Amino acid sequence: MKKTDKKEIHFEKKMDCTEAVSYLEALISSLKDGKIVIEQGSQFVSLMPAGMIDFEMEARQKNDKEKLSLVFSWCRKSVETEPEVLKISSGEPASADSGQTEC
Repeated sequence: MKKTDKKEIHFEKKMDCTEAVSYLEALISSLKDGKIVIEQGSQFVSLMPAGMIDFEMEARQKNDKEKLSLVFSWCRKSVETEPEVLKISSGEPASADSGQTEC
């Protein structure tokens, strides 16, 4: 793909948790297979993650609104870096404050 070639799909939709989980499971399965193809109508973007993947996560709470953002990015030629440890679970750690923090 040339540097000037650009394919992009933007998707936004309100959905129930079950549907969101289905999308995430399809993403996980494709990531494990080494190829992610996102299709919308007649358009598609084919991604081939390999090597080191940059992973960003942001979780926020403000009043009654909560948000979780995930970003995965990589270069076709990856450079290895020191891994950072991140734990994801459904339980809060024993040392977590019971009060909310402001963003």
